Amino acid sequence: MKTTIARAARLAAATVVLGTALAPSAASALDSIGEGRRLYLKYNCYGCHGMRGGGAMGPRLIGEAEFSDVREKVLFGADEGMPSYGRFMTSTDIANLAAYLGTLGRKNEPVFTHWWEKVPSR
Repeated sequence: MKTTIARAARLAAATVVLGTALAPSAASALDSIGEGRRLYLKYNCYGCHGMRGGGAMGPRLIGEAEFSDVREKVLFGADEGMPSYGRFMTSTDIANLAAYLGTLGRKNEPVFTHWWEKVPSR
């Protein structure tokens, strides 16, 4: 009986230690720029604007990230063919997307591709 209790206690202690070591920390969460990149990928913005905003079927976004313009185009779409995402994005999402777009072509631009991961790998 003592052996079973001692073994259970060691197993519980090991589980706590391993669980803590493996659980993602709050520090590993993405910042607003990373969350903006996640949205850019999730909503397939790169399909029209290019993987890093260089333009393709849609216009180039590098250096064009004024918050008010991003907000208006995301909420209402544009005559040039961009659909409205107002039903899908919150004001925080739009602010995060604008923050990401402001980094396009710069040193701090995140470049991950796995938007579904909490802390995406390249």
